[in-house]
Amino acid sequence: MFGLLKKSLAAKSRVGLAFGPAHVAVAVVRRDRGTPVLERCELLPMAGDAGGDAASAVIRAAAVPRVPVSTVLRTDDYQLVLIEAPDVPPAELRAAMRWRLKESIDYRVEDAVIDVFDVPLQTRGGQGRMMYAIAARRTAVDRHLAALAAVPTFDVVDVPELCLRNLAALTPAAAAGVALLHLGEKTATIVLVKGRTFYFARQMDLQATRLAAGSDADARLDVAGVVLELQRSLDYYERHFDQPPITRIVVSPGSARAAMLADDLAKETGFEVNTLNLQTLLHCEIPSETVVDATCLLAVGAALREEHRSL
Repeated sequence: MFGLLKKSLAAKSRVGLAFGPAHVAVAVVRRDRGTPVLERCELLPMAGDAGGDAASAVIRAAAVPRVPVSTVLRTDDYQLVLIEAPDVPPAELRAAMRWRLKESIDYRVEDAVIDVFDVPLQTRGGQGRMMYAIAARRTAVDRHLAALAAVPTFDVVDVPELCLRNLAALTPAAAAGVALLHLGEKTATIVLVKGRTFYFARQMDLQATRLAAGSDADARLDVAGVVLELQRSLDYYERHFDQPPITRIVVSPGSARAAMLADDLAKETGFEVNTLNLQTLLHCEIPSETVVDATCLLAVGAALREEHRSL
């Protein structure tokens, strides 16, 4: 989203980097013809936060190839807001959107880096043209810039929702519409995609949907709470975009917790529910068990980026 160059670099390969609490996920995807190829995906330990000396050292040691590089913000570093677009020329859009966001973000708008992207025209609800605005904390963007200062091909700071869109668009279900439910440690992200078009996203607090009987990361989630959040998202998609219902759900990453939730969702909703399997979506030149980490999948999604410019 946040393009660092006037024109993003065009190449057959791209690197995606995503930062976890104590590691950096590195993915390399090559696009030529046909199915994209996942050449590399690994977690590298890091003894510090993104943007610090430790992050810079890990990235230098990772021997990142000289191809375009995207990095991904953490969910607590930005806010994604669906908002009515101001009626201004394109050159003035970000500035106008900044002031519209003043009441929608929980910090000073002057301390935010703003970008926007379109969603399909909403056919109902009596609203004007809607857009998603991304308001990222400037300090977070600066951390990424510092961590990758020595990488000359670093050109984009992305957000998880658009990285997940890239993954969802590869699934066979995407042609008719698919809901991708991505499980993190404390939050989950719901992304609704049809074809390659991003329609809607919602963040969900997993702490609120975890069964009281278990508190560790592999505890079974309360399926009723997850279904409620999914149904709200799917209802919005149908009502506002006048689209046929989405009845296919993909849960990621392909972990034991995701498999349990997929089974529970299938029983509760009657929908077709599967876990994400990159081996069926990409040509993987790495062992399949490598890509079961949530951060790794975001890095792969970042490496799948195809847009050659920022809005």
